Amino acid sequence: MNNAKLSGVCFLVLVALSSCSCYAREVNQVDHCLLDKKKVMRDCWHNIEKSLGDRYPPLESPCCHTIKDAKDIHCVCDRFSAHELTLISLSKFATVTRACGNGLHTHSNCAGYRVPEITPPSPPASP
Repeated sequence: MNNAKLSGVCFLVLVALSSCSCYAREVNQVDHCLLDKKKVMRDCWHNIEKSLGDRYPPLESPCCHTIKDAKDIHCVCDRFSAHELTLISLSKFATVTRACGNGLHTHSNCAGYRVPEITPPSPPASP
């Protein structure tokens, strides 16, 4: 009987230790989505802000570099806070991602916004 209790206790201790080490690894992992979202808010603010903003930043702009360098641009959508969503336009964000060459997938969901098919504007007519 004592051996069974000791085995059971050892098993529980082993499970507890293994779950703690897994949790510790998860805590130490970098949240690339959150980091990319912070960079988007910093570098693309003037492009995605609701009231102002140019939906088509130059390809060599800091905003486009940030969009192109994002590990997973789709997960950025999941990291926008409720407050940030009151300040930015998800339509503009979707257009900026497409204009910069790392577009959100058509018909995907970005924080409740369904991404439409986005076509770039026609180039200006020659004089």
